[in-house]
Amino acid sequence: MRGGLIRAARQPFEPFRQLYTETENRTLHVSRIAVSPDTYSLLHDRFESQLERQNAQFEMPERLHRDRELLEALADPAALPQLRVKGLGLFEPLGSDGAEDPTLAELRSRAAARYSEAGLATRAEAVRAAIRSLRPEPPDDPLPENSGSPAPWSYRYADRYHDLHALLESYRLLQRAAPLRRGAYHAPQGREFRLKPEEIEALRDFSRKLADSVLATLDHPRSDQGPGLLVALARLEVLGKTLRYGRLVVLDTLAEQDTAERPWRSAPPFFSAADADFRLARRELADTVSLDEIGYSLLENAANRRLHALNVLAGRAPFLPRAPAGLMPTRAAPPSEVVRPALETEDSKRAAEALRAAEDAYGERLRQLYSYHLVNRNCVTEIFRTLDEALGGHGNNPVQAAQTRLGGHIEPFPMNAIPFVSSRNVERQYRVVETFDIASRRSRYLDNLDTDARLAELSTLSSAIYQPNEEDSWFLFFTDAPALARPLFGAANLAAGGLEALAGVAVSPWDSGRTFYSGLRGLFISLPELAFVNIRKGTFH
Repeated sequence: MRGGLIRAARQPFEPFRQLYTETENRTLHVSRIAVSPDTYSLLHDRFESQLERQNAQFEMPERLHRDRELLEALADPAALPQLRVKGLGLFEPLGSDGAEDPTLAELRSRAAARYSEAGLATRAEAVRAAIRSLRPEPPDDPLPENSGSPAPWSYRYADRYHDLHALLESYRLLQRAAPLRRGAYHAPQGREFRLKPEEIEALRDFSRKLADSVLATLDHPRSDQGPGLLVALARLEVLGKTLRYGRLVVLDTLAEQDTAERPWRSAPPFFSAADADFRLARRELADTVSLDEIGYSLLENAANRRLHALNVLAGRAPFLPRAPAGLMPTRAAPPSEVVRPALETEDSKRAAEALRAAEDAYGERLRQLYSYHLVNRNCVTEIFRTLDEALGGHGNNPVQAAQTRLGGHIEPFPMNAIPFVSSRNVERQYRVVETFDIASRRSRYLDNLDTDARLAELSTLSSAIYQPNEEDSWFLFFTDAPALARPLFGAANLAAGGLEALAGVAVSPWDSGRTFYSGLRGLFISLPELAFVNIRKGTFH
């Protein structure tokens, strides 16, 4: 959930477990349900399609926003738009003292023989003309009727502007055979990165195919091919180094990931996965008949993660739990030349105003469709609602279909919105074959304490493990104590929330009401505790 909206998302299990059981300090209850292959495929496809549709819907306001920002910048005739081209940051900038890259120099010779000496310059000038002729379209994309409505795809103005600059930079880089930027690639010395003869031959064949593909693209270029061309040129350079050195050289695909340093106890699963993925990628490289771009991307990413694990173990880098990156490196940099479209100032302003209205309307529609509600729309209700939509397709009755395929049916409201209630109903209703718990951080700590130490952990004032943080409202007692004590502890927490809210009124001129709203949140959270519900666990942000 972000910004008060709830939507589908995909996350690897281990980072989710870290967030849920360690940071959020909640016990994870797991139930495995027996289903047929047909049911599994049906549900998998439904969740996948829902994720795809919602991602497209939520991307629309961002795309409209990028268009508006660009047109507002173009409305100022004295300024150039601030542009960062994806993939360009892999190369040394214009004016650097780096020597020409021999692989790109050879490709430039092939291009010159193909188009004549002036051919690349002529094609670059055609791209500049295409940028000058760019015109924004009216923002007439229909608003989604419901969460199942597919978002219309359109190649928007800002995207075309960016991609044409990427295409222009591809010609300029090839013309000067620009070398890769220092730090944009890895050339590890370790024995496990040395290549076998069959691996070298597979990469040599892939390099030839990639060079031919680049030349074919330059024959009939499209604007959307610009970013891919930049990455292809960079990969040709590292492939050339790989073939010259006899060991694996790869682009850095992890440089721009926003990850936080984690404690060492969570490192083994990440290290094991990185090692296993790299070994698998090497086996597939040796066994493959013909390496393609997807296969090379997987090898590139696996090598990056394995190299990061080695650097951490050697003390050369902090432990950052790296998830697999995307299929292409995206290191961005400002272009060496920014071309302005031939737009009148007033045309830019009118188009920007229309885009602002469309952006606001689309954002409001998403709020109507996806606003979080504690009871009617939360992470639990959306799972059951999606199950009903999947099983109730093609005119089927979702209740009967759930009973047949899952063993029972659970309504997505209102008591089932409470996680522990829905968990119990899953075990009672569905065809559950296995259940187990993954204990929270605090639970694991309490299991190792004697009676006196456990008593000290009842309150935040005497706890040795819990430290107050900005994510938690102020409270006095954890309510995972025996159930009979929860109303008493809840009353104390209710009073603490009231005191914090009163204090927030006094300090609101200085903290913009942050303390006041934190106290109100504490009051709200404490109310269920009066009815024996365990809410206060404390978090470890």
